[in-house]
Amino acid sequence: MITNNIEINEKVKREIGNCYILGRLADESDSDRIPPLGKERRAVTRVQNDDKDTIVFYLQAISDEPKIIKNTLNKDHKECYVSFDDRNSRYLQSIKYYEQSDKIQFLRDHLENKLILFRPKLSVRHDNSLHPYHYNFDIVLVSDDKVDSNYYVSVPSIKNGVPSARFEKSLFERSPILLPDYPNYMDIPEFILCDGYLYFIPYQDILETGANINLYYGKKPEQIKRLALNDIPDYWDNVKSAYRELGFITDVYASKLRDVFHAKGKPVMLQENISVKKEDKVIEEENKTLSEVDFISRLKYFADVEGLTYQEEEALINFHAALKTENIAVLGGMSGTGKTQLALLYAKALGLKRDENLLIVPISPSYTEPSDILGYLNHQMGLFMESETGLVSFLEEASERENELFMVLFDEMNLGQVEHYFSPFISLLELPKDQRRLKLFSKDAVCHNRKLKEGIPVRDNVLFVGTANFDETTKDFSNRMLDRMNVIFLEKVTFGEALVDKETKIEIFDKETVVDRKIYREEWTQKETILEENEISLLDRLHSLMSEYDSQIGVSFRIAKGIGKYLSNIPLDKDGNPFVTRKTGFDYQIKQRILTKIRGHREQIQDLVGTFDLENNKYQPGLISRLLQEELSGEDEFKTSLNFIKQKAKELSRNGYAL
Repeated sequence: MITNNIEINEKVKREIGNCYILGRLADESDSDRIPPLGKERRAVTRVQNDDKDTIVFYLQAISDEPKIIKNTLNKDHKECYVSFDDRNSRYLQSIKYYEQSDKIQFLRDHLENKLILFRPKLSVRHDNSLHPYHYNFDIVLVSDDKVDSNYYVSVPSIKNGVPSARFEKSLFERSPILLPDYPNYMDIPEFILCDGYLYFIPYQDILETGANINLYYGKKPEQIKRLALNDIPDYWDNVKSAYRELGFITDVYASKLRDVFHAKGKPVMLQENISVKKEDKVIEEENKTLSEVDFISRLKYFADVEGLTYQEEEALINFHAALKTENIAVLGGMSGTGKTQLALLYAKALGLKRDENLLIVPISPSYTEPSDILGYLNHQMGLFMESETGLVSFLEEASERENELFMVLFDEMNLGQVEHYFSPFISLLELPKDQRRLKLFSKDAVCHNRKLKEGIPVRDNVLFVGTANFDETTKDFSNRMLDRMNVIFLEKVTFGEALVDKETKIEIFDKETVVDRKIYREEWTQKETILEENEISLLDRLHSLMSEYDSQIGVSFRIAKGIGKYLSNIPLDKDGNPFVTRKTGFDYQIKQRILTKIRGHREQIQDLVGTFDLENNKYQPGLISRLLQEELSGEDEFKTSLNFIKQKAKELSRNGYAL
């Protein structure tokens, strides 16, 4: 029997609220299970003796519940979770609940026979009951999937983009494994999804939990089996209520999967790959001056020291791969996501120092022409008057020290008109490195500085990085600019993810060696550009689709070449496994090199991006989303691009235009 002596501290109660439970509207045929808070023992009803006309409604869990709730508090699985309309106002407002005349019938119609994803909340009871807590909830998602089972099994995913080889290696090395949407207040999951494979964990003691609520460690990894999703052809048809990195399957289908794994599942094996095959040569790690693996470890380490948290795959690895394979990359996103800090951390990891080989150029809204960042020739005096940015002197210094790396950071790059003040560099950076020469004035002009008269060589030892916000205070990047660079949107990580590195074991890596041009441009970068046949086909189809609406937003040869170079240069770990899967890298590139060109008013781009019904929180895919969905072989493919397009559809519905 439960007694009210049980107390759960506030921190644990908050963390339990990060768990996800699948539920359904309470079963009125078993009305004794419905608490007598309302005027009737019904799933949706008015609260009795309430002057505010508050409505109460009940859900029953049909998937596993947190261990504290079911074991410590001994909650009966059929016991209802309860909430009131004024305590789920965020979700109810999104479905226009408060505008309805008959709220009870509206809510009943909305929830009846639907799968409802919710987060549990514990609140202290003050009614002298033997039960110490109320079981409340926050609705996360009401799925279009109908209730077709009495019980569902959770299937969490490893963080999107992590290759299966890295996941399996972490299992054997007892390195932390992150399940972003599956806190360890739940039982050890029976199935885990990662990089096109489904993993079967038949016993609870095969994994163990860490202090951070989303971390797990391998304990008996040799008992785990895996199957490629291609060998389970009906898998995605059976996944219900998919939300972020979590999905659910019925208990009947879970039983079928167990039989398949027992018959065909292959045990996970520790890979022993000690070298990396690159350009048909085996390059031993010890032959490198500084390994790319050590550089990435150094970058993550410096971020941790500074108390900054970034998504490893979509921010750190993506930014590094984009910058080393192109001459310029731009970090975008909402204010406060750490765009400038990431650029400075990257420079620090390279061993660059401010005002020596790192130049920060704050962009002013008044910058409208190249002279604003470079300077101008005073014809009367025959002297070049350099801009206060110091960019000319910096580039001149970089041209003389061509074996060293230099970086220019254009902070708030699109506060000014980029197409105008940056115009000398746009075409320049496309030329072979030995042909890049920045002309500051006409060769026939009189200037006493002979070195400047010939122009300044801009070599590939100079990295150009920009930061940008996208709102009504900034200028758009032209299609000509977007054609030549990656725009990487930094997303705010969850506070749970921010604590992950606290448990990451400290590895020994090189923190001192300065990265020079040879390491960066030759040892870490392949020259070849490789696109696979299916990737070329999709790019062709995207180009045809987009160019029908606007000839300026197709997929150019320059973009295709850049995407191929990026995919050929995804960094590899010390065992030769990519830090990011090729599919995920291709997804990043579609978003960063192609979809950034889609902006404008509803009449211009609505057919491409689709529509979003804000009242019912429903997205109707447009032509691009449908094209990407046709290419799916798994629900996590093109996830980043599809979310980006969906967000543009929201902007169209809300503002009438998308930036």
